[in-house]
Amino acid sequence: MYDDNSPFSPKDRQKTPEPLKPVQKAAFAEERLTQAILWCELEPGLTITEAALATRFGLGRAATRVALARLSTLGFMLSIPREGWRVLPMSGALVGQVVDARRMAEPALASLTIDAQKSARLFELADMIEAVGSASEEAARTTRTGYERTFRAELSSELNPFVATFVERLWDHSDRIVHFFEKQGAAPMPALKASAIAAALRDGRADEARAFLDEAIEQFRSFASDALLNNQSELALTGGTKPQEKAPTQKQYGVSPQTGPDRAASRGWTSSKGNSS
Repeated sequence: MYDDNSPFSPKDRQKTPEPLKPVQKAAFAEERLTQAILWCELEPGLTITEAALATRFGLGRAATRVALARLSTLGFMLSIPREGWRVLPMSGALVGQVVDARRMAEPALASLTIDAQKSARLFELADMIEAVGSASEEAARTTRTGYERTFRAELSSELNPFVATFVERLWDHSDRIVHFFEKQGAAPMPALKASAIAAALRDGRADEARAFLDEAIEQFRSFASDALLNNQSELALTGGTKPQEKAPTQKQYGVSPQTGPDRAASRGWTSSKGNSS
């Protein structure tokens, strides 16, 4: 059988790749914007319009609109009527919510029963994580983060799909928090003790596996808490005004003393560099 797209096929037989369908465009837009948010390419607190996002990332307006609606349901974007979209601000309340939710959800991983193939894959990833170690260079941190996330994904694939989705969203928020504070100059997040977790799961030592998972959550909490305490940004009262739309290169941060960014905006708490206006 001839492959019409083979470079050895006659030119008149080669087919032009079909353009992406609307659903594919929306999925691509969601993935691109999600990665931009998780890696703080779109910085926490940034307010930007749908049109500016589409232009910045070379996306269609319709696909961008669908992606933003999806990211809103996942808690990464906040719709601001007549002003645009705001990337979920970084706050102590957010860190606390993520920590509490992880403490509730992740113990399920400690009771997993894994087969020999899954165990081998976990140890393979653990070796990669240890090979990178605690190197502080950005490229090394990025590589290690990727391996750690793949390790976690291997674990979550064994969970109930609904629970797995919930846990993975928590890890998304955790990764975003870590990336943000490391970009701000915080000491790197300690490496996941993947080999210890893999060994405990292989041997059916659920209590030990849970202890290592709890330790990872505590390391995240400690990292984020220290970063918040050492952050040089100051809290400023703005009189309850809504955040104004700004260009993609500017930032606006919301810090809530209560339960999240929505209340932060309504009560007028923002974080700014320099003097408040």
